[in-house]
Amino acid sequence: MAHDRRSFLRTVSAGSLGLTAATLFSGAAAAATIITVRGGGADIWSTEDAFHFYHDEVSGDFDVRVRNTALEDTDPNAKTGIMVRESLDPAAKNVMLRRTPNGEASLQWRPADGAETVSTTSGGEDESEVAGGSLAAEWLRLRRDGDVFEAYGSSDGDDWTLIADIDATHVELSDRAYVGLPVTSHNVGELCTAELRDLTGIEPAANRDIGDVEIAGGVDVEEGVPFVTTGDAADVTATGATVRGDVTDLGGADSADCYVEYREVPTESWTRTAARTLEAPGEFRVRLDDLTSRRYYEYRAVIETSDGDVAVGSSETVGTPGRSNGRTTDDGPSSASRVDLADGFADPAPWVDDDTPIIKVTEPTRRQLSAAVGVDGPRLVVFETSGVIDLQEQRLTVPTDELYLAGQTAPSPGITLVRGDLWIDASDCVVQHVRVRPGDANLTAESDWEPDGIRTEDGTENNVIDHCTTTWAVDENLSVGYDTANTTVSNCLIAEPLQDATHHKGDHGYGSLIGDGAETVALAGNIWAHNYDRNPRLKEGTRTVVANNVVSHYSDGIWMDPDTKASIESNAFRRSVSDQPTVFGDGDASVEDNVLADADNPMVGDGITRLDSRPLWPATLDAIGSADVVDHNLANAGARPADRTAHDERILASVRAGEGSYIDSQEEVGGYPDLERNTRPVNVPQNGTRAWLRAKARSVE
Repeated sequence: MAHDRRSFLRTVSAGSLGLTAATLFSGAAAAATIITVRGGGADIWSTEDAFHFYHDEVSGDFDVRVRNTALEDTDPNAKTGIMVRESLDPAAKNVMLRRTPNGEASLQWRPADGAETVSTTSGGEDESEVAGGSLAAEWLRLRRDGDVFEAYGSSDGDDWTLIADIDATHVELSDRAYVGLPVTSHNVGELCTAELRDLTGIEPAANRDIGDVEIAGGVDVEEGVPFVTTGDAADVTATGATVRGDVTDLGGADSADCYVEYREVPTESWTRTAARTLEAPGEFRVRLDDLTSRRYYEYRAVIETSDGDVAVGSSETVGTPGRSNGRTTDDGPSSASRVDLADGFADPAPWVDDDTPIIKVTEPTRRQLSAAVGVDGPRLVVFETSGVIDLQEQRLTVPTDELYLAGQTAPSPGITLVRGDLWIDASDCVVQHVRVRPGDANLTAESDWEPDGIRTEDGTENNVIDHCTTTWAVDENLSVGYDTANTTVSNCLIAEPLQDATHHKGDHGYGSLIGDGAETVALAGNIWAHNYDRNPRLKEGTRTVVANNVVSHYSDGIWMDPDTKASIESNAFRRSVSDQPTVFGDGDASVEDNVLADADNPMVGDGITRLDSRPLWPATLDAIGSADVVDHNLANAGARPADRTAHDERILASVRAGEGSYIDSQEEVGGYPDLERNTRPVNVPQNGTRAWLRAKARSVE
């Protein structure tokens, strides 16, 4: 069975339903035992944990196996699996074979009490026996043999693949330890539900919350439970698909009514197909007809047994292709800005074509947007609504590759995200014409509330952030992750981070951080305004082009670390509030045609090695002369320049006038916006999708 994606879909009609009885068993199987664990907490990671634990106390060796049949997608980093830990203290050293909502299993461990956790995908990659450090697996197995811990995954519970093995040089646990099933929601204030079955190797008798979970978790154990899985879709066309359910257990009942529920992403209500009766475990198929082309649909198999039990399979997602007639068109108009989103190192969404499924956000809600960006597959997200989307003090994460988030498709005044941040934990993505304003969420310094604005996650590549506005972050307003490649940040307004708000380090009014090892980063056509520091900060090992930008009202300008190379060209700096050189630190840079107004600071510090030529440069980027860059960027930077909101207008007016101040809260400048919620149908053409997207962007630029 494929992993549980937990998407959302719309009502469609259904056609015929077929049954194949007794294909797996000749009679009813032994009734299953289902373990449901609900856990909250911020994470099982870092130096201490917050989760719910259903556990046994063991001594010596063990061999524990379990099947994770469902895991709620409260966050892409929600977790369940099998864990062994030395104590029930939140900071205890431990080993965990984890599984996340995308169905991937990997191994993590904390080597000592209170130490930083590492995993086969982060910090302990060398210990992995599988490519990328993780394995798609529904069955999990954690085995101890003396001081050695072995983690395995399987798709069927019979054939096991070794993910990793570690010994006492990695983590040393006493013979006496706690072994069990953990669940964390990775979302403080929300419970995550995990369903597990076929547990062997331990007999848990206790459960409790570990660490600060805010909402208490719990465990239910049910015997004699029917069980059904949802199969992959087949015979997919623009208007239909055949989907499958596998009934593996009737739970002791004589028969079950079998049907499928389905809906279009991201709407909420399900449609139920007609039901047929199955009198023994087996397979059933349903043909869904009259689907809409270029859409994603979520579906799940359901059975209702003759003795009243209901079993629901995990959700799966299928995308329908388009109806293109094969005509070719050009890419459409260039940006109104002289810096186009294709002028950096990234190739903007080369995967978009006339078959790419479309997801329509019809209400400005976190649930709809989260469902849309969370689909596993290429998707074009468009907006039939404007307004403010309250992220409810949560991070909105893009967990899978190939997202085009087209804020330009929204009716006026566009889309603004508040009280949360946007993290792009994926590659080959484009985000355009959205505003992100985290703010302090009216929280105190003790809250650990430290959101960025927009950030690309470590290790991602080929991402574009174009014509976006990020303000009021508590950490950095807009940053590029560590060890990334081919990232473009163009035509963005990066302004007004909160100087002294809820960050644990105190003053933290920072603009942009380019993480260690980030290569081929293009920062062009942007405005950094009222960021005290990091305008931008180029960390060790980075390779960056900083061109055609405006930096206004700052203390530290472009800060370079050792082993950095940068082309710094045709930028305008204004209102320095320190005597720091504009480009300072260490590193190698070509520095040409940059101007500094309203101050007489040196342009380049002593630690910078001046290069005679550009160390790197995108092939199609033409530098705007520094004499023209201020007027150009004031006209073109930020989300929807032709349809700006009051906050963007206010910030840009302060840059134009040489005014403005550092702020500690959004309340000092009018508070969170209250934008009109307007609606307008979006009809994406069957041909020329790429040109249509560019034309929609041009219309708001």
